[in-house]
Amino acid sequence: MANQASKKEKPKKGKSKFDIKDPNVRNVLIGVVVIIVSGYLWFDGFYSPKMEEIKSLSEKKEKVEAELLKINALKPQLERLRQEAVIMAAKLDSLKNIFPDRKEVPRLIREITAVNRRSGVITTRFTPMPDVEKEYYVENKYNVSMLGDYHNLGALFSYFANFQLIVNLDNVSISANPGYGGGNKTLGPYEERPPSVLAAFELTTFSSRK
Repeated sequence: MANQASKKEKPKKGKSKFDIKDPNVRNVLIGVVVIIVSGYLWFDGFYSPKMEEIKSLSEKKEKVEAELLKINALKPQLERLRQEAVIMAAKLDSLKNIFPDRKEVPRLIREITAVNRRSGVITTRFTPMPDVEKEYYVENKYNVSMLGDYHNLGALFSYFANFQLIVNLDNVSISANPGYGGGNKTLGPYEERPPSVLAAFELTTFSSRK
């Protein structure tokens, strides 16, 4: 009898049963599910967007670095271009002085007055004429008459050659001053004798056509 009782008390061999109704098993399963769901939500809602953001920022960083390399490579050329721009601006200003954008009558009168004083010649007529338009520029024409001695007029024409403005003289006529001789003292600043030569010519300057 004792042997039979001992046999009944021995545990049965075999696989343990997985009972979902067991509270311990159920709690473990719930914990596993919670962990899996939490992990998925974390991956989908935080990790994945952050990785996309990191990838996007990395691509932008690479582009910026590439642009920076280009800029650094172009720095010597940029400085050279700045120097060339300064030189070209100075040349442009110089060209505008001799080839202005528009007709500059006051400036021309000032320059003629200055050379009159240096050469001892007096202007008796300065009459603007109609402009003549060409394909790329405009001819600004004036009828001019001047009185002076022969050598003074020669000095005047040499001054015209050194004008900043481009100046052409056409239809130049030089003749004896009708008022010269006989001690005539009626011609303004010439107290001892009047100028001996009268010069008449057509003066042309140039401006750009807009």
